[in-house]
Amino acid sequence: MIDSVMTIGELSVCTGVPSSTLRYWERMKVLPKPTRVSGQRRYTSEDADIVAVLRLAQACGFSLPEMRRLLHGFQPGTTPSVRWRTAARDHREILQEKIARLKAMSQFLHRAERCECPDLTICGRLAKKLIAPQHSGKSHRKLVFD
Repeated sequence: MIDSVMTIGELSVCTGVPSSTLRYWERMKVLPKPTRVSGQRRYTSEDADIVAVLRLAQACGFSLPEMRRLLHGFQPGTTPSVRWRTAARDHREILQEKIARLKAMSQFLHRAERCECPDLTICGRLAKKLIAPQHSGKSHRKLVFD
């Protein structure tokens, strides 16, 4: 069976991904460059399958570099299962760090909601005790809770 070709608009409808996003993914080297006919992009059903993989990665919260790595960052012949396991493990570490930061922020907001300071300078003095400097060279500060 011969695979039919699609324009970018047809691929957009088929995948639910806006044409502008498909072009952006191509510019960012996430989506492989399609063949062109008379200067117009032409896609196959395999391209639609790759877009579906990218949508799944996006739904998992992968960044553009992580999505690019999933498709292009492994040795040729690396199985999809190895790619997903590696990418998922690495991304899970990133998520755990984000979850820890979000929990700390939530605790800080909980404390801020209970504020009874008569003046913002007093809040600042208390905040200095809550926010400890990090020594990792990062510009973020670590929130400390008793």
